[in-house]
Amino acid sequence: MDISPIPFAWNPFAARAAGLACTDGSAGATTAAEAEQVHRAAAGVEEARAWLVKRVVGPVRAVARALLGNQADADDAAQKALIEVLLSARSYRGDGSIEAWARRIAVRTALRHARAERRRSTATASAHEDDELFDAHPEPPSAEALPRPVMEYLEELPVLQRNALILHHALGYTVHEVAELSDVSHETVRGRLRLGIAALRKRVRQELLLGAMKGHP
Repeated sequence: MDISPIPFAWNPFAARAAGLACTDGSAGATTAAEAEQVHRAAAGVEEARAWLVKRVVGPVRAVARALLGNQADADDAAQKALIEVLLSARSYRGDGSIEAWARRIAVRTALRHARAERRRSTATASAHEDDELFDAHPEPPSAEALPRPVMEYLEELPVLQRNALILHHALGYTVHEVAELSDVSHETVRGRLRLGIAALRKRVRQELLLGAMKGHP
């Protein structure tokens, strides 16, 4: 099945949801002055470190919030990602923009955080499984005509499908890049994208149908 970006006529990601697109106008190569600032930050110069954090804090927080539904988790992941940015500054080579480099670090950090939270949740559920019962958690129009905001639909998807859709369609990473960032095969990513897109289509169709029925008694 084709998983290239969904045609604009019914693609909720067409407007690059939540302003997360990698092509943000700063995707060019880093200037010599900017690279020098990053190197000074790597050397521990406080002024340069403050400059670097200020430069990337917006993209880093946006990625964390997109990939982690819980605000507290997103804040924790963003803080960890900013620390990783400072620790990784020594290895920065100036290929592409500083924002794109920091965004990639943020993606890896947020995905690690999400995996750790899933492991903790699984362990907690297993510890209480004897005491509690847990419940398993016409073609769509343009994004502007969706019954609800795009992010609400995404939050209802399984986390792995949601993250794959955000990484590929909103952040603009290729399937192979998503696989690398997620530490899975590209076929696994393709499967998550197919399932996520199918679930989004189904949910939107259901809500549009219900809305039409209510409008025509």
